[in-house]
Amino acid sequence: MDESDRDHVAALAVNLRRLREAHHLSLGQLAERSGIAKATLIKIERERTNPTLDTLAALAGVFSVEIGDLITNVRGPQVEVVRAGDGLDVSDDAGIGRILKRHLAGSTLVEIHDTRFKAGRSEISISHGAGAREHVLVRKGRIRVGPVDAQVDLGPGDYATYAADRPHRWTVTGRSDALVWIVHTSPWPAAAVV
Repeated sequence: MDESDRDHVAALAVNLRRLREAHHLSLGQLAERSGIAKATLIKIERERTNPTLDTLAALAGVFSVEIGDLITNVRGPQVEVVRAGDGLDVSDDAGIGRILKRHLAGSTLVEIHDTRFKAGRSEISISHGAGAREHVLVRKGRIRVGPVDAQVDLGPGDYATYAADRPHRWTVTGRSDALVWIVHTSPWPAAAVV
């Protein structure tokens, strides 16, 4: 095995273990879902085998990732920057918003939103699933947030957090738009990745 192959085998071991743990799968459960022998999976995670393309394809299929994602080191930049105006646009009639970052932290999906809620508007968000939470930091303006039966009024610099596993409302209470940062967390794999 040459150095390039060893790098791929090492990356596969790390990535497979990370994905398996993030999906709360035992080696036995992964063996059942992938059709790959548990002994082979153990060898992969211990960097003791260079699996076939069919094995890689089966594993990629279980986790809905590309084969390249399995065999590539996941080393990000030391500093990650999202420039103003970048991110996934999630605007609607009540607000202008962007998801600045979405990533897995252990077994939790974390999304960071930058949103401008429009003055005079109100919006009800549906449940984001069991275990979901929202953390809200108001940068400018005034807004009422929280589960529909337990809302609080917030102003600039105020922070609130609440369970987002039931309907919750956003209502701008001031005369101007409200600028808000939202950190949304959901357990993985129950969280739906858009």
